[in-house]
Amino acid sequence: MSISKGTKTSSIETPGSKRRPVGGAYGVIHRLHTVAGVFVAPLLVIAALSGFLYAFAPSLENIVYRDVLTARSEEPARPLSEQVAAAQAVHPDLELSAVQVSEDGAATTRVLFNDPELKSSSYRQAVFVDPGSLDITGDVVQYGSSRALPLRTWISEGHRQLWLGEPGRIYSETAASWLGILSLAGVWLWWARKKHNKRPTSARARARNLHSALGVWLLPGFLFLTVTGLTWSSLAGANISNLRAELDWVQPTPSTDLASTASTAPSSSAEHSEHSHHGHDTSAASSASMLTAQDSLAQIDTVLTASHEAGMSGIIELTVPATENPEENQAWLVTEMREAWKLKNDAIAVDGTTGEIVDRVNHDDWPLAAKLSAWLIQLHMGTLFGWINQVILGAIALGLLAVVVLGYRMWWLRGRGNVPRRLPAAGQWRKTKPTVVIGLIVFLVAYTLMAPLFGISLVLFLVVDALVRAVRTRRSRTRVALTY
Repeated sequence: MSISKGTKTSSIETPGSKRRPVGGAYGVIHRLHTVAGVFVAPLLVIAALSGFLYAFAPSLENIVYRDVLTARSEEPARPLSEQVAAAQAVHPDLELSAVQVSEDGAATTRVLFNDPELKSSSYRQAVFVDPGSLDITGDVVQYGSSRALPLRTWISEGHRQLWLGEPGRIYSETAASWLGILSLAGVWLWWARKKHNKRPTSARARARNLHSALGVWLLPGFLFLTVTGLTWSSLAGANISNLRAELDWVQPTPSTDLASTASTAPSSSAEHSEHSHHGHDTSAASSASMLTAQDSLAQIDTVLTASHEAGMSGIIELTVPATENPEENQAWLVTEMREAWKLKNDAIAVDGTTGEIVDRVNHDDWPLAAKLSAWLIQLHMGTLFGWINQVILGAIALGLLAVVVLGYRMWWLRGRGNVPRRLPAAGQWRKTKPTVVIGLIVFLVAYTLMAPLFGISLVLFLVVDALVRAVRTRRSRTRVALTY
């Protein structure tokens, strides 16, 4: 095959392959995947690198805080009230919020306090008490219902917002919103081109085949990260939360009102308690009157006994009753915490004075969407299936990095890093079937309504792309005019 001068050096026909389809939907999707991918890829690299570290954060936390989390005493566990009293001696000025206690005698008890000096109600001061000796093994800040300690919190903030605060969340939401679109577009291009490919002989063809193969195999993982990432994002997360509330897909919680312990009322306070991230909404407890320290100590042993008799297992959290009106009598909220290999988390409301179970919500009674949401949260955090979960997440992160590197290599080998002029232009819309065009537009509009940052960045991309093409066209016409 002879190679002529000019733009034909950028032909999309490569050695060892038949000429690919360039018109219609293929041309439009190819341009979107190629050019948009070049500009969005840096965001994906950042998300993949921080995500790789985030995937193994639970294991790193267990190693770094081993002395804090492990009970060294071989003595029998003392009453929970005594353990709480030991922790209150460390922070007598702080308000008791909750106690997290484990059936495992090898783990310390976490006593949580509301501290108004912390930056939000998602952060609580945690004092760790050895159940047998009552020794204080640690006094650190805990973040969210995932019980994240400072190291994991720091890693989480980096993955979520690059340690830049709320403005940094724009990067993560944009990356998550584009990851799924680029992945689906890439797999569609692979399928459309598959019948035209022969054995690759050029470096670019080999890079493209490996890029496509990895993308196809990792597609479920990429879509999973997109869905869960958007769920915890700022703008898209709010839209998803509102939609789930409208459809009554939120996690129900027991009623703690002793005056009216009727049916369970749905609540989204525990929803998306990670990553938004990993927060534990204690705003109600921190702004309301709570039981006095003496009342809490007097009732907590009764509540713990009643919880065990009710079948609550694993790590359970006993939340101190709170009410805006001190005269109102509220029950304790007891919940089974999320932990590795635990797929069900029940919750009960306990009358602290009598030990009576006044309301209960079993995990089996949750809406299916609420169950899926809770499991997906744990999967994304690498805590649902322990180290196996973390290794899979780490592999997906490394796979994403490999896909991006191969994509850039293809772009560079195309010809000094330039997008070829023979790449299908925006005019290919006219060659696309109307039903395909309408379907694609409807999908993009609907997706934009759910993930606004995708739509905003897409419009910016189209504007910049149009300007670049206009400048190239003008220069080309100028060169042609000068030749005459």
